[in-house]
Amino acid sequence: MPAHVLVLDAAEGIGPWARDALAHAGLACALVKENVEALRSVDAQWPALVVVPLDEVERWAPVLGRLGDGPTTVPVLGMASRDASVDVTPALALGVTDLLTYPCNGDDLVDRVTSSMRGRRSGRGQDRSEPASPLAQLRAVTEAAEEALLRTETAVARVSRSEEREHLRQARDSLSHSLQVILGTMIGSAEAAGPGREGHSRRVASITRDLTDALGWPPLRVRGMELAGLFLDIGMLVLPSDLLAPRGPLEPDAIKVLQGHADISGDILEPMARVGLPVAAVRAHHERLDGSGYPRGLRGRQVPFGAQILGVVDTWAALTRPRPHRPAMSERDALAVLRQQASLGRLPGKLIDALEPLVISARPGTPPAPGRFEQGGGGLQPGGEDPDDPSSPPSVTRRRLTVATQPADDLALSL
Repeated sequence: MPAHVLVLDAAEGIGPWARDALAHAGLACALVKENVEALRSVDAQWPALVVVPLDEVERWAPVLGRLGDGPTTVPVLGMASRDASVDVTPALALGVTDLLTYPCNGDDLVDRVTSSMRGRRSGRGQDRSEPASPLAQLRAVTEAAEEALLRTETAVARVSRSEEREHLRQARDSLSHSLQVILGTMIGSAEAAGPGREGHSRRVASITRDLTDALGWPPLRVRGMELAGLFLDIGMLVLPSDLLAPRGPLEPDAIKVLQGHADISGDILEPMARVGLPVAAVRAHHERLDGSGYPRGLRGRQVPFGAQILGVVDTWAALTRPRPHRPAMSERDALAVLRQQASLGRLPGKLIDALEPLVISARPGTPPAPGRFEQGGGGLQPGGEDPDDPSSPPSVTRRRLTVATQPADDLALSL
């Protein structure tokens, strides 16, 4: 039987038009209005692609779930009206892989459908005997988001009407926001399970944004680094939960597993590198300038400048919150520890100088206000400068403090 397209449309809004346009182009197409009918169609013939209105995605969850368990990947094209504001979060979660706004002409629909059908993957059924790992699930989320972000950005460049471009930009920003909400919620849940870690990633993101802004970085790079701060520990989600709440010295094997989280975070976020998230900075945020860090023991200019920023902020934020194995330090004591690390050649002193006014109040007794994390805003953008380039870090005024703090192990500092 020829490959066919399954159009799901309970309200018979965009569905009849899509069916007729695809049929006119010579594509076998079926339009269904009920889940039972759709499941029967899927069992009779596995579709090559599914078209579904975005505002009906949750209604069609049983069918999309059935497709997710099948022998081959089925692309799912979500249709969104340019006049409607639709949350794409349910669509991403249920398997929508591409977006198309309407009204549009039939050729645009046919081109998008045939392109998606050519790009589908096969042979997935062999892996379905085992449930997907948490790493694979998280990676799938970022891959789908990256593909959709790039498609919407490409579409923005192709359309001529200003209102269409604006709608696509709004769709892109909504998609970026939804990704942040999904991953941010997962990270927050994991942090809540580790005593003393709740809110750590959002705090790192907030301070990282303020620090890069103070260094004079352009807005897109600031936004990319803010998101890197939010997601830098996403690899913790795939580690045993008891590693996040040690009440004593860790065994060598446990330390090795824990030190792997930076690379795992990088693996999960790698698809987002093409849309502005500095993945190299995330992978290297536990590297140190003297080569004492992990996972690769990079030193000096091998450590991306973005990673140096994340390393300073992540360590300060960790030190100023209590952990099961130690109490919280004051803001000034934590800065003293950072300066001790700088004196040993591990952390960049200039960045610690730049951090100080952002986290220390001018008046004693007044709590610092490092800023707030805003989930909306610019979102991720394709292209742009590379925030991981260590070749030209911005210059800042340097101040010196006398430090009497004893050196500490980097892993213990940042836990």
